[in-house]
Amino acid sequence: MSGLLSGALERNRLEEELLNQSIRDPLTGLHNRRYLMPRLDEMLGRSNRRGTGAAIIVCDIDHFKTINDSIGHLGGDYILQRFADILVSQTRSMDVIVRFGGEEFIVVFSAVEHGDVRQLVQRILEAVHEERFVFNDTDIPVTVSAGVAAIEEFVDQPATPDALIARADDRLYMAKQAGRDCLVDASGTLRI
Repeated sequence: MSGLLSGALERNRLEEELLNQSIRDPLTGLHNRRYLMPRLDEMLGRSNRRGTGAAIIVCDIDHFKTINDSIGHLGGDYILQRFADILVSQTRSMDVIVRFGGEEFIVVFSAVEHGDVRQLVQRILEAVHEERFVFNDTDIPVTVSAGVAAIEEFVDQPATPDALIARADDRLYMAKQAGRDCLVDASGTLRI
C-alpha cells in the first residue's frame, strides 16, 4: 500500500514539474508565451465583467544584439536574467510577467487605471537606469524601450489578446524610432 501511495505521489510531483517546465522560460524563470495567452483572455473577461482597467506593456532591451556580440551569449543571458529580476521587483504580485521571446518581455497589468500604468512602466525604466550591469568586470550600459496598450483604448473594436499585443508592439516600435530608452502609450512618448 505504501509503495502505491509513494508511486502516486512521485507521479503527481513529476506531472507538476512537467507542467511548470512547459509554461516557464528556463533562463529567466518567468512565464512564457504558452502561459500568456490564456491569462490575457481571463484578464480581458474579468475587465469586461467588472469594468476594471487593464493594460499590457511590450518591452525589450535596446541594442541587445550589440550587447550579445560584445560580451558573448553568457553575458547576454546575464543581462536577460537581471532584467527579469528588475521586472519582478518593480511589478505587483498580481501582474503577469512573460519572456515573450529573445529580449522581448510582456507585463500584463490587471485592475489598474491607464495613468497608473504609465507610472508603473516609468518605475521599471528608472530601475534599469539605476541598476549597474557588470559582467566579467565590464560595465554594460543597458536601456529599455516599452510600448503600452490599455483595454480602455478599444472602443470601436473588442480588445483581444492579439489586438492588445499588436498595439503595444507597434508602440514599442515607435519608442525605438523615437531614439529608444523611453515608453510610448496613447498619450505619447515619455523619456526617462
